[in-house]
Amino acid sequence: MDIDETLSELTSLPIPDRLRVVESLWDSIESDTPVLLSPEQRAELDRRIEAHEANPGELLSWDQVLDRLRTSSK
Repeated sequence: MDIDETLSELTSLPIPDRLRVVESLWDSIESDTPVLLSPEQRAELDRRIEAHEANPGELLSWDQVLDRLRTSSK
């Protein structure tokens, strides 16, 4: 199986089908599978949690995030 070819085929599927594939893949991972984080990733997660706990009202909706990304890429 060629992973690049498979990914190319999957990304050409309609969005609802791609979401089904993502969900199926996610569900195929055992819940007790350890997630290995580097010290840098752990530090970044801790920083983000602390920032959220200090200012929980500063969350952005997904639409706001997309708008910012679209605006910044122009």
